Amino acid sequence: MSENFYSTQNYIPQSYSQGGDYDFINTVRSSGTQREQLKKVAKEFEAILVSKMLTQMDKTVDRENSMFGESKYMDNFKSIFFNQIGRDVANSPTSNIGFAKQLYAQMEKSVPLEAGDITEHTTDMAG
Repeated sequence: MSENFYSTQNYIPQSYSQGGDYDFINTVRSSGTQREQLKKVAKEFEAILVSKMLTQMDKTVDRENSMFGESKYMDNFKSIFFNQIGRDVANSPTSNIGFAKQLYAQMEKSVPLEAGDITEHTTDMAG
């Protein structure tokens, strides 16, 4: 396969590259190896998934009698709150969701081996 297939751009969601969170893109691109970049993207995907799940769950709650009340300011607060919970869950080593780990394990198969990976692989096979 061509070298372009394995470029960083393949691991960055289209919504980010078309006017989204440029800080995230720059963080991913500067994080070193493609495997490290893939880990960051997988964690961010899990964070977004958890955040969206919480947002949908919140829609089922009675707003008048809820802890947050009913106002546009509380809606903004909840959006920020749910985004932070999503990030905390995705970055927690004790998280039971594990979607980022599964996504990384599946996508890792398409990342070419690097020099360090080849050395580790041959050492593991010899031992």
